[in-house]
Amino acid sequence: MGHIREIYPELEKRGTRAAVVLAEKLERIRNYLEQQAYPFPVLSDAGRNVVKEYGVYVRVNFESVHIARPANFILDGGGIVKYVFIASIQTEYAGDADLFATLDAIQT
Repeated sequence: MGHIREIYPELEKRGTRAAVVLAEKLERIRNYLEQQAYPFPVLSDAGRNVVKEYGVYVRVNFESVHIARPANFILDGGGIVKYVFIASIQTEYAGDADLFATLDAIQT
């Protein structure tokens, strides 16, 4: 989430809105957000329905149990998924160049 916050000004320049979905209880997210400010909505998926539907939920692997992998999805104005990145490990993230290239392609 911190990285999305860092690149958010560049996302805004491209007319893009961002939202983050966390597979956490709302109260835990609220406690976190009291200490961290984000310029975009942070949503709770406590039942893990969204992360399961988008294929990022991992029940068990070598580094975690019942967690969502870091992932990025870019949807166009019609709600069609145009870009998907799902990390193979918790410390892997999408490259900014890929994100920006996809956003630029959608706008042209």
